[in-house]
Amino acid sequence: MLLAAILASRSGECAGKTLERAHDPIVLTAAALGRLSDSHTAAWRLYRLEAGRPVPIPFQFDPVDPHGDVVVDAPEQFELNPNDQLVFMARDIGDRASDGWWLAGGDAVLEIEVTEPGHAGRGWAYLVHFTDHAPAPSPEQYVTYDRATNRARSAFYEVEYAPRRNFFTGLRILSAAGGDGRNLLQQTRMLGKPTFRLLLANLTLGFTEQNSIVEVDGVRTGPVRAVRRVQLSVDLGHYFPELPSGTVYTYHYLTSYTTPSRMDIPWLLLKTLRSFTFEEVAQFRPEAMPMRYWDGANLEGIPTTGSEERPLAADVDHDWWVHSGEAGTMLHAFVVPPEWRAWGIARGTVFRGGEDGFAAGYSLLNMTHLRRAGSHELLMADIVLPGPYAPGDEDQAMAMFRAPLRAAVRALVAPVDTTVAADDRPGIPAL
Repeated sequence: MLLAAILASRSGECAGKTLERAHDPIVLTAAALGRLSDSHTAAWRLYRLEAGRPVPIPFQFDPVDPHGDVVVDAPEQFELNPNDQLVFMARDIGDRASDGWWLAGGDAVLEIEVTEPGHAGRGWAYLVHFTDHAPAPSPEQYVTYDRATNRARSAFYEVEYAPRRNFFTGLRILSAAGGDGRNLLQQTRMLGKPTFRLLLANLTLGFTEQNSIVEVDGVRTGPVRAVRRVQLSVDLGHYFPELPSGTVYTYHYLTSYTTPSRMDIPWLLLKTLRSFTFEEVAQFRPEAMPMRYWDGANLEGIPTTGSEERPLAADVDHDWWVHSGEAGTMLHAFVVPPEWRAWGIARGTVFRGGEDGFAAGYSLLNMTHLRRAGSHELLMADIVLPGPYAPGDEDQAMAMFRAPLRAAVRALVAPVDTTVAADDRPGIPAL
């Protein structure tokens, strides 16, 4: 038993990578890295081990303010504070180093172990500090953002924002993901109709994506992600506060882009709300057809043209849907607070097919069940899937939200230098 335990321990120290996640970013705070020998970002490099050899992988440090927001206008290199973030992709991690491993020229090494819940898969990366002459970092740039054209691009996709707005007017799935590069979108659309009780009468207001008020704070682009920050609100008119309001980020990665949002619900609005209908959809171009639609309740798929077939369970809560065709495949996810689901708020299906185009997305049902004013966290995500969709292909993408990866950091100990200078060795004269 003792021998088995020793062997298991040794095999763990030089284990091979078993984690297979294609989409997940790994985001660690500088505080999670522990006490660093040097807080300046320029002195660090990130590696994976592949067949025992160190391979540089793309990474970036992003400065984060005390509120948890990425500082988009900061310089590329800076001094790390505990809030700041190290970002790299789970797809880039590798094997574990054997006991006593060290990278020549480095004077500090941090081992980052990334695991799935239940330790179903794992892999490792190594953050190395160099006092002098740090090697060149990985030359890969996973995503770019062109502020002149409002376009974000990776090898897998390209999206285009409407000027001074927070909706898309272009989506192309590129050849690396099995797409043909044609523009799929007319645009993304939003429609909301809240009804309030005001002075003994009901008042119904309407807003669309055109009512969104956007001030672009800036964009920060690194090798792993491009971060677009805006101040966003929806104008409901003179009688009510703007809704939702706050800072909105979109994070563009190699295969995905995500938009976490803080929705601020004023107490007055919550108390006067009598009904609320809301939907957000992608309106596709006719030339993007034919396509097929899937979600968790419609695993056989539904054609988007030439059929009267409609999704099953359209009013049942669901968190993903997929469109797939010759132009490529993409999964769309919508993550809401767990308390919303406990209150009975549901993400319903919006599906409008036809020869002249196709629209699909989400509605929010039972919003009058909201029980708490204040801030609520939401997340929209779009993930490119390689090749035509088959049921089950959503599992890895949705694992980002259903089973988030975990990361643990430990400092490696430098091997003891056992060499002896010539003039200190007995019997050997100094030269």
